[in-house]
Amino acid sequence: MRTSGLRPTILALLSMVSIVMCCQRQTKEVNVDSDIANIKEALGQYAVTCNAGDFDGWISLWDDAGVQMPPDSPPLVGKAQITEGNKPSFEEMSLDIAINSIEEVRAHGDLGLTRCTYTLSATPKEGGERVAVMPNGKALTVWTRQPDGSWKILYDCFNSNVPPE
Repeated sequence: MRTSGLRPTILALLSMVSIVMCCQRQTKEVNVDSDIANIKEALGQYAVTCNAGDFDGWISLWDDAGVQMPPDSPPLVGKAQITEGNKPSFEEMSLDIAINSIEEVRAHGDLGLTRCTYTLSATPKEGGERVAVMPNGKALTVWTRQPDGSWKILYDCFNSNVPPE
């Protein structure tokens, strides 16, 4: 029996199978319920870090390319601008944010979103009265999955439900 002609055919076939297997798109298992729970937890940490005055913890919730879109102001693009725009508030004020309701949470692949309502007040650390900064606010936040599986803020847009005076 001659096998010399069969050997190159088998090798070629094995090579083709290897190439096909390597080139197939790797799909990771997605658990949407787990993603939604993790995004909700990250949103909760947003309030926890604000209320603790933990700026480093708060800024760690942001993706490096994050964009914050505060009302009546230009967007803050990237962690450096977000830091510059927000660190003084943490240094000068004791913040009190309450997420009143999470209206919607979605996860699709490496992106997620939350839509919530909240209140925010601030008390000057040097003394003074508590100020209702956002007595009836809403926020839409887009989250992005990090390589380690955690979720960070990619876009955050927020404003008031109360019309201006």
